[in-house]
Amino acid sequence: MFTPYTTAESLFGAKPGWLTNTLDIQRILSYQLYEEIYWSAPDVFKVSFRGANDKPIYIPSARTVVDTTDRYTGAQFAVRFTDKTSGAADTEDAIAARLAFRDLFARERFLSKYDGNKLYGIMRGDWVWHVTANSNKPQGTRISMTSIDPGMYFPITDENNVDDVIGCHLAVLITTGDGQRIHRLTYRKERDSLGVATGAITVEEGLFKLDKWEMPNERPEIIIRPPTPLPPQITALPVYHIKNFEEPGNPFGSSDIRGFEALMGRINQTVSDEDLALALEGIGMFATDAPDPTDPETGQPIPWRLGPGRVVKIPEGTSFNRVSGVGSVQPYGDHFNRLVTSLRQAAATPDVAIGTVDVQVAQSGIALALQLSPLVAKVGKKNNLIVDVHTQMMFDITNGWMPAYEQTTFDNLFVECLVGSAVPIDRAERVSELNDMIDRGVIDDQYYRDEMTKLGYVFPSDIGARVKAAAADKAANQAAAFGTDRLVENAGEETDGDA
Repeated sequence: MFTPYTTAESLFGAKPGWLTNTLDIQRILSYQLYEEIYWSAPDVFKVSFRGANDKPIYIPSARTVVDTTDRYTGAQFAVRFTDKTSGAADTEDAIAARLAFRDLFARERFLSKYDGNKLYGIMRGDWVWHVTANSNKPQGTRISMTSIDPGMYFPITDENNVDDVIGCHLAVLITTGDGQRIHRLTYRKERDSLGVATGAITVEEGLFKLDKWEMPNERPEIIIRPPTPLPPQITALPVYHIKNFEEPGNPFGSSDIRGFEALMGRINQTVSDEDLALALEGIGMFATDAPDPTDPETGQPIPWRLGPGRVVKIPEGTSFNRVSGVGSVQPYGDHFNRLVTSLRQAAATPDVAIGTVDVQVAQSGIALALQLSPLVAKVGKKNNLIVDVHTQMMFDITNGWMPAYEQTTFDNLFVECLVGSAVPIDRAERVSELNDMIDRGVIDDQYYRDEMTKLGYVFPSDIGARVKAAAADKAANQAAAFGTDRLVENAGEETDGDA
């Protein structure tokens, strides 16, 4: 049966003994496999040895695909708070929320965790956040956001709808004094007698024997925390799963390396064969019909002594010749380039995205857009998943976790996560375009400054007043020079939209 892990199954290692579900076993093994492929672990691909080729070469092709995709995915992550009624971002609650999340992100090192979680999510196929709180900590420091291994995440779904997640286990194998056990943390959505969700979330924690933890009605061997309701403000599971890409009917994502395992193996084989051919051609192979040389003292055979500056003495009337090796490694290079090109085309990682690009292509906006369009399209799908899940997480923190644990309430706020574009911008061309538009009166000064800010320019908050004051001084000086008050009367008048 074809599964999301079929293409990698032949490369799987030993199965974990604490899992019984076949798809869970394959999923956990795929996470480890794709991570090993990313880091070019030598035991993953079995390169065939050719002659003396006992040191195969592993090309980091998986790393090229993953790192390139990561550079363009979820760039410039930000959280925006605006008033639900007016849409303004400068209300008292919006400003307070921004400050609270600024402190939360700094304390939890959120952005660095986000970058690492995203990279490994593209590599493995899934990434997971876990939100917790400790009421014993000082107020303002109680909430935590942790990135966790997706191999720990086991969703509990409605038996009639696989897309309806009603709970989840966070399970990990640990070693105790009594042997190996499964530490399991479980969250569930409570339901009434009719099966309707009540909005309450419970949490429980315990240690299980390896063959017991998956059973729904099995009690833990050691209870660490009995089923306990979370504060009523928290109405969503505090575990947030982001798929690398959406696949109908599959509750999990897939690695960007999926489907390329065999191709990457052939790339390694090709370059290893080429390396051997070059080595043999450099060292050389020799043929002779003379007998082995012997030690003059013992008469025992000894190795041929070959090397720079040496002369080989052989019996008279025999031949000793260098065997002609490969005349060119160009066929290897052509074959290697063909394989790499196929990989990059299928993985939507063009040369321009990797950093290998002709200057003329880079300077042409249309050519650059055409080169990057496959990668931009692939990344766009990932960004939608990133924005959706992170917006839900930030909403839950704002409206559930902060009121419950920090006694901080933000009313009437719209929470939205945003990501930007990592596609490079031709700043000179954009500035020229803005200059042309403002000279023709198409845009006003404020719009001009807003767009220039996106390009990295920073303007003082009072720049509008300073520009008007400078214009007034200039007009006054001109009026004094020409002896007229006409210019003074118009000095400092505000143009449309000036700020």
